[in-house]
Amino acid sequence: MIVAYVFSPKTGVKKVEVEAGDAIPKNTVWVDLLEPTIEEEKLIEKEFKIDAPTREEIDKIEVMSPFYKEDNCYYMTVTALNKPDKEHIDAAAIIFILHSKCLITLRHSKLKSFSYFSNRAMRYPNMCTNPDVVLEGLVESIVNSIADVLEKTGNEIDQLLVDVFEKPSDIKARKKIRKGSKPKVDSSEIEEKPGLYYTNVIKRVGRTGNLISKIRESLVSIHRMLIFFGQIDDSRFLSKKEQRARFRNLTRELHSLTEYANFLAQRNSFLLDATLGMINVEQNMIIKVFTVAAAVFLPPTLIASIYGMNFQSMPELSWSYGYPFTLLLIVLSAILPYYYFKRKGWL
Repeated sequence: MIVAYVFSPKTGVKKVEVEAGDAIPKNTVWVDLLEPTIEEEKLIEKEFKIDAPTREEIDKIEVMSPFYKEDNCYYMTVTALNKPDKEHIDAAAIIFILHSKCLITLRHSKLKSFSYFSNRAMRYPNMCTNPDVVLEGLVESIVNSIADVLEKTGNEIDQLLVDVFEKPSDIKARKKIRKGSKPKVDSSEIEEKPGLYYTNVIKRVGRTGNLISKIRESLVSIHRMLIFFGQIDDSRFLSKKEQRARFRNLTRELHSLTEYANFLAQRNSFLLDATLGMINVEQNMIIKVFTVAAAVFLPPTLIASIYGMNFQSMPELSWSYGYPFTLLLIVLSAILPYYYFKRKGWL
């Protein structure tokens, strides 16, 4: 699909969908190619005399040479987050082709940042006056989208901290003590088995870590693009000081977002270590229960083993009160160790 944005000082910005056999309207400042077909790519190549990379070439460009100049056009490839709210996060490559007539964007993913900027450009035509302004607005929209995802990721990490150190069973127990009756608990607070509960927490921590890594990758690619764009020595672009100042502000904002992403990555690593530590605590508690149980039942087992021996010369076997005495001795030998452990605070 090809969408052309035509700017006119009188009528503002007009959004036009271009078919493969049509021509690009005059005064177009931005051409957006979303999952273009071969015919649409050929139309753009013929109209602007450029080489539009295919999807396979985009993957190679993203790794090998994301920024280059070709026939007085500047090609810049950045990475943006694709579907950050879904379980499987992906990174989408976007190619900005800065032409003397307009800005051409080539992408194969639907991104909210592009839709947001498109809606704003229709309301505020001054955001779509020339290719430089469009490029700055799109980059700013992508950065703002990343900032929103970072904020949500920070909130998710805060919730994970609560989930790691306060299980639903602990919350229910405190509510019972405080209210003195069985509280009403949401379905999200239903007690899970310890193994399953911490397994789900580790999965969430892993997803958060993957999201942070994708965010950092995107921030680095945008930062590199701004450095490349700032080094362009061409009178056609960045002719105004205000435009250069806005790109510098974007660079500073990227620095702050990168630092915040690094901070979240450290917190996420701490969460993973804390979760593994809590699993070890749960395992130690289970081993402790088995150890205490073995220590409590060891004396009764010893007594039962002694009187279970088949020797003829055992005086207690002919004693009429031997059986109840042995039962009492077994019970006492089990109670006394339990009382001792309880008094020492080991239970």
